[in-house]
Amino acid sequence: MNIEKKFMTESYKGKSLDITFQDKNRFINDDKTNWIFDVRQIYVKKVKVGLFAVCEVVDDFKDMIQKCKKNIFLCTNFKQWLWLKNTNEYNIEVENMRKTVWVCKILEFQDFLEILKFQGDFSKQAKQFFNSFENIEMVQIIYGRCVPSMKWFDGINRRYLKRHKFAKNEIVAITAVAGSGKTTTLLELAETHKKKKIIYLAFNKALISEIRGKLYHKKIRNVSCCTFDSLMRDIFIKNSGINSNNMNIIDLKPQTIGSVYPWLAKKPWKVKNYYCTWLAKFCKQVEYSSINEYIKKNFGNQKKTILTNLWEKVMKKEFFTFDSIRKLVEVKHWAKGYLDDNYDMVFFDEAQDCDPLMLKMLLNDTTIPKVFVGDPKQAIYEWRGAINAFEKLPTNTFVIEFYKTFRIGNPACKKICKEFDDLWMVSGVKWKTNIYYNTEPLTKYVYLFRSWRRLLTAARNIDKIWINNFDSQVAYMKKLHNKLKFSKLSEEEIAGFADDLPSFLLKLSESELNNLISDIETNLVQDKEQAECMMYTVHSYKGLEHDIIRICDDVDIENEENIYYVATTRGRKQIIFDEPEVYFDETIHEIKDNSVLDNMYNRKFETLEQFITPIRI
Repeated sequence: MNIEKKFMTESYKGKSLDITFQDKNRFINDDKTNWIFDVRQIYVKKVKVGLFAVCEVVDDFKDMIQKCKKNIFLCTNFKQWLWLKNTNEYNIEVENMRKTVWVCKILEFQDFLEILKFQGDFSKQAKQFFNSFENIEMVQIIYGRCVPSMKWFDGINRRYLKRHKFAKNEIVAITAVAGSGKTTTLLELAETHKKKKIIYLAFNKALISEIRGKLYHKKIRNVSCCTFDSLMRDIFIKNSGINSNNMNIIDLKPQTIGSVYPWLAKKPWKVKNYYCTWLAKFCKQVEYSSINEYIKKNFGNQKKTILTNLWEKVMKKEFFTFDSIRKLVEVKHWAKGYLDDNYDMVFFDEAQDCDPLMLKMLLNDTTIPKVFVGDPKQAIYEWRGAINAFEKLPTNTFVIEFYKTFRIGNPACKKICKEFDDLWMVSGVKWKTNIYYNTEPLTKYVYLFRSWRRLLTAARNIDKIWINNFDSQVAYMKKLHNKLKFSKLSEEEIAGFADDLPSFLLKLSESELNNLISDIETNLVQDKEQAECMMYTVHSYKGLEHDIIRICDDVDIENEENIYYVATTRGRKQIIFDEPEVYFDETIHEIKDNSVLDNMYNRKFETLEQFITPIRI
């Protein structure tokens, strides 16, 4: 910095140059001068989102900078100078590196001189010197990695997004914590871009219904909402020439496959299920478009004539399933013309639970801007074949983060964050949210469970309860229980369950199951509003919230981090954890009373009471 100092002191024509040039070997605590520190060899970047600069903190300067009472300027190795108006240090992530930085205002050299009220003229040599540098290199965005930076950048990011100009084929990913207003953000974007026609996609019918209601009330007319399956059906009808009135979409399973392939009608259930399963697998995967290549990859030189014939029937449009419609649209690239011709932007909500085929088509068959919104930590539907889109997006994706939750107050917010290594969340509300353990709620509350097994066994012992989706779940359990009497589930079928329901039902005789259901029904209220306890599985309560949330001890951060995160981020005022006093071990129980034995494909069953894990009520 000696050259800068030399040119400035020689060119100054006033009475006294009100500047102290930093010398790290000494410091004079002088309140009357502006200070200039040398950061030419230090990491400095300009940030597009926010239009500020960051300078990596220099340990040798920290104490001196805190003592400076007037302006602090940083001399960089670029044309621009930095004005350090805020001496706080921030932990951030930039260019995949964690750094502690100062956040500075960027000054052109002339602006810097005006702030100093510099009097004088620079020589030709001095002007050439100060104009010889390059501009500060720019990064698009930085990410908050401490509470102060997250609080600050959250507002900056939200404001920037409203004025961002979306380019052709641009991909923007908004990763937003639970309760951060993801859906509200998309609606505001739609209003900002009201001259553009936008398609709003989500995999969940309930979410689409909710969004349609909000669009109606806000009088937003430029957004069309639909599920992925609905979009695929529209594209298929437009390109295939099929009359929608004659289009019967079937659920291909052993009971129905004989209607589309008569040769299989009288074959054993296992044979029919085999071909249903493998056709669905082919339709859901994204690696192969050719059935022959897929068969070769999975079966080598074996010929799978029936599987090939089934796909040929699909290609000839002799029958339709939701899976086959998706695959045909993907194989024939029918989405390419449809989306680009009919829409200007794509909004994809809940992108952490994305269909692989949908993601492939959006990335490969569209050129309109795409906005993916979601919370990666809420990816809990992998068992359904969903993927986390944020892990599959191209490297040039513009990723912007929302940190504030408008649902959870402190101290709970801080405590939840400490349980994760990479949860960047801060509270954006004034109310308190407290965490309790083994506490009985004093008023109406929501009780969350990882599994139906634990939900049902708890419901047997709690009065005035309401259980989400109870009637249909009971009907399904009875049907499944009956099926398990005669056949085992395949690996694919077992993988299709979110919890251990088949295992639970295998432990029960028919009379025990009926007794369990009867006991629960005596505790049920018909009207949800009359219930003191509303019971849900974590999966079914995703996206919802309540003032008081109680969490069963089968929700475990060690084994299922994302499910634990979803459960713990539902509560506004109180979050109550059940802590197990006794852990159940199935292997230590033996059946001693032959009267309770029941046969299900040659195995014996324990009593319900032996199987139930004790729960504190």
